[in-house]
Amino acid sequence: MRLNNLLNTTLAGLIACTLWSCDNISEEDRLIYVKPAEVNRSVLIEDFTGQRCVNCPTATEEIEKLQEQYGEDAIIAVSIHSGPFGHRTTMSSARLSLCTETGDEYYTRWGIEYQPGVMINRSAPIYNTAEYGITVRDALQKTTPLNMELDVEYDASTRNAKINVAATTSENINGKLQVWVIENNIVDVQYMPNGSPNMEYVHQHVFRTSVTNDIFGDDFSVMDTETETASYEVTLDDEWKAENVAIVAFVSNIADGILQVVKTNLTTEN
Repeated sequence: MRLNNLLNTTLAGLIACTLWSCDNISEEDRLIYVKPAEVNRSVLIEDFTGQRCVNCPTATEEIEKLQEQYGEDAIIAVSIHSGPFGHRTTMSSARLSLCTETGDEYYTRWGIEYQPGVMINRSAPIYNTAEYGITVRDALQKTTPLNMELDVEYDASTRNAKINVAATTSENINGKLQVWVIENNIVDVQYMPNGSPNMEYVHQHVFRTSVTNDIFGDDFSVMDTETETASYEVTLDDEWKAENVAIVAFVSNIADGILQVVKTNLTTEN
């Protein structure tokens, strides 16, 4: 009986001490900050292409092989129709124009000299398709301190999309955030390597527009103890098919190129 009383007294004392200890620890001290881990870096391929460029389908095929090899979440491609081989609609032409003024500005800004020309995670432009694979492989081996999440709410009645970007990091990041609209499965003319026009060519991941305030990106800083967010809205052009549209968001800076890139479909019909 005495042993039971002793055990009960001891247990009560331990519980009391535990409760007293918790009451005297401030709430801030009870929370331990865990620095986010570095994550795998996805790869952005900016493919400067054109419907009148006979060598561009070969570059497209090489990019698609890389996507099949590594997955479309790891390799995010954007076809930027632009430059001297970009097709521009005329009054007498029934063909679509996949060129944009913004695409032409990117073409000039990055000093693209030939088509096809690609930039892989904002590396120097590459004009030899044989170099794509090794450059992508090397880029995929790098980690990044930046983790990004992309959420899109689409209203089919208004064709308006609300885009939300959230980012965390394991170290302080300063860069530019860019958000693009791309479209897949566009059937239109493409000149092929033999010089003939293929009127039923299927164009993929075509750049449609930039939705950031600055087409070269908005300032975006992320501190290692915070979540940084940004929101945008875009109304789809009448000719864009919502079920084929996707949103691409990425952060870049001069020192590191593309720090991270993410993509999400606009609708669940993709």
